[in-house]
Amino acid sequence: MKVADLEQPRQPSGQQARQEGRLPRLYVFSGAGLSAESGISTFRTGNGIWTHANIDEVCNYHTWRRNRPAVFRFYNQRIAECADACPNDAHRLLAQWQNTWGTERVHLVTQNIDDMLEQAGARQVTHLHGDMISLLCTDCDYRFPRSGAGLDPGAACPSCGQVDSVKPGVVFFNEAAPEYETLWRIQQAMTDDDLFIAVGTAFEVIPPERLLPPTRYGRYARNMLVDPAPRRTEFFGVVEHEPATVGLRNLEPAIERMMEGG
Repeated sequence: MKVADLEQPRQPSGQQARQEGRLPRLYVFSGAGLSAESGISTFRTGNGIWTHANIDEVCNYHTWRRNRPAVFRFYNQRIAECADACPNDAHRLLAQWQNTWGTERVHLVTQNIDDMLEQAGARQVTHLHGDMISLLCTDCDYRFPRSGAGLDPGAACPSCGQVDSVKPGVVFFNEAAPEYETLWRIQQAMTDDDLFIAVGTAFEVIPPERLLPPTRYGRYARNMLVDPAPRRTEFFGVVEHEPATVGLRNLEPAIERMMEGG
């Protein structure tokens, strides 16, 4: 475990959770680095998918209807690439924490569109950018699970019967992302005693300022970051320069102690 730099991280200012008669909560915000060790390609880092795919053709809300066959082919290819992937130790540890302390105390928020956390046993996951296990009707906003191994471009919306208005359940560029409301609620609800861990994200889409309340800006001791090439470290009191599986295991004793009120 490494402190962000030689500065002493700021400690929680009080015992707010205890004063409110509750134990601390744990908020986990994850990006592609969480699933990279499962063999799932990242979209942005290194030789990511967006370095060789045409975003405007396959992931743009303004153009997807005229490119609908290509859109479905693209996401079915992603599904095929994930077919042999399994949850890694980081997924399993996060699921274990949620199952141990409950969904009211452990909030898993991910930018990933895979379902590795659910496969690992997590009971409640907020997918900010949608997922590849559902379809969305853009006429009536009805979301429904895919049937079979892939996304069927001929699937009709069970609510209104439309076919051509049905898209993959992934949030496209220029599309509203309703779960972003969750980020605002977390930011409003987070207290000094709660724990926040960012795992495997470069903060290119959602910066720390959108995740943390202003009282927790700076190297706050209960803001933790796990990434082999960490960025925006000025917001974190603890930085693990490790992949997700190693960094989360390194943090495990401290997380357990703090979650039990220590």
